[in-house]
Amino acid sequence: MRPDAHIVITDSGLGGLSICAALEKNLREADLPHVVRLTYVNAWPFEDRGYNDLSNAAARADVFDRALLRMSAMRPGRILVACNTLSILYPLTEFSRNPPVPVQGIVDAGVDLFAERLRDDPAASIVLTGTKTTIESGVHRDQLVHRGIDPARIAAVSCHGLAAAIEKDVDGAGVVELIDVCASRAAAAAPPGAVLFAGLCCTHYGYVAVRIVDALARKTGRRVRALDPNLRLVGSLMAEDGFFEGARGREPGAGQARLGGSEGDVTVELISKVELDDTARRAVARLIEPVSAVTARALLSYSRVPDLF
Repeated sequence: MRPDAHIVITDSGLGGLSICAALEKNLREADLPHVVRLTYVNAWPFEDRGYNDLSNAAARADVFDRALLRMSAMRPGRILVACNTLSILYPLTEFSRNPPVPVQGIVDAGVDLFAERLRDDPAASIVLTGTKTTIESGVHRDQLVHRGIDPARIAAVSCHGLAAAIEKDVDGAGVVELIDVCASRAAAAAPPGAVLFAGLCCTHYGYVAVRIVDALARKTGRRVRALDPNLRLVGSLMAEDGFFEGARGREPGAGQARLGGSEGDVTVELISKVELDDTARRAVARLIEPVSAVTARALLSYSRVPDLF
């Protein structure tokens, strides 16, 4: 990693903040002898619509390409794409052809986790849930089959609109309704087996994982377990030799929250192109505060940059 130990984490919304929070917690507990800067970039593109509302994959990739160029200008040591939709769009971007900094997505972490659990329990099956772009791509399913998982054990359903509803109000009636719709589709598509794994192929879904599991269990009468790749991604980063080596970075500026340690520090800042609703910010902050108070504070004091990309 570059000497300033700066990581940019991005998602099309606030789902990836659970990854940012877990990473901050792990770094803080590692008691590093230098500052690590975490910059969370909310890459939601427009006030009135997201990537899945754009006309086609090329249009989505073009918007994400502009966002990646702006993130690269922040001079990070690495860009972490904490979003399944954006991870799938990444290979379609111009940026991906010659990236000036390493870019790591969440899809591989999810496939690793799903394949591991399916191998450990040969009687289990899995239903993959995610956004329209993620599920229609077939990436997770294809990679699982490539790793030797019987395709008859795999189903996939799109839960279009659920991520946006979670973003708007995680405790709202819209989320309750969409979880029920998604669970009904997943139950109808689920392959037979003993345990049913719910593969969460959207970082937002971790916020409502318990509710998804409960709804699926009611509709299938089976034992259901959620598989959330978020912590797997953080674990792979922490296990990477030499990843967090570096010298002390700059002091946190406006929009940054800081949590000091005995030697090093971890700073978190959150930048968004679009305005973030107060209700949504408070709700997500409550969810991540037990893991990382500094990440929750960064969300509540975020910086809006309308011309971010």
